[in-house]
Amino acid sequence: MEFPRLHISSVQAQTGIRQQRPPMSIQQPNADLHINQDLSGTLHISTTASRLFIDQSEAFADADLKGPLRRVKEYGAQSQQKVRQYVAKVTREGEQLKKIEHGTNALASIAKQNGERPPKDYNYGVVPEHMGKVTFKYQPSDLSIQSDWADPDIRITPNKPDISIPRWETEVYLQQKNNIQFSVTGGSVNRQL
Repeated sequence: MEFPRLHISSVQAQTGIRQQRPPMSIQQPNADLHINQDLSGTLHISTTASRLFIDQSEAFADADLKGPLRRVKEYGAQSQQKVRQYVAKVTREGEQLKKIEHGTNALASIAKQNGERPPKDYNYGVVPEHMGKVTFKYQPSDLSIQSDWADPDIRITPNKPDISIPRWETEVYLQQKNNIQFSVTGGSVNRQL
């Protein structure tokens, strides 16, 4: 006798997963920049006059155009020199006269020295003698520049970044249902005994 067989076949359940992952986005707007410059400042420019000094006193002195104080000073110096020369001359003549007893012809030589005129010297001259007698002194002008400008007003307002993070979604679903089947095969059952 053949016994029947029981066959069991089953299929397991399967799940599926669906995901949505949208990308993240970041946008940074530019900062707001405000610059304000006040152009009502002042500019001050000042200058002094330049000066030129020309001293021609030495050139005029060469042409005998002298001031009274200078002329008195020069006459005083010349007078002192002439007094010294005269004292030296009288002393020299006195020394010669002292030796008259030795038979020297002192009176004749003194008379000859005093009676002769010195020869005149003639020379060509230029007035002034040279250009170094005229002096120049130049004082340049002074230039002063002052500016009163206001500082610029700079304001920066940063903007926050715009960050967008969308939600990720995950969906779990049943892709295949579970299943179980029973089947009987073979054999027959004798119901008689």
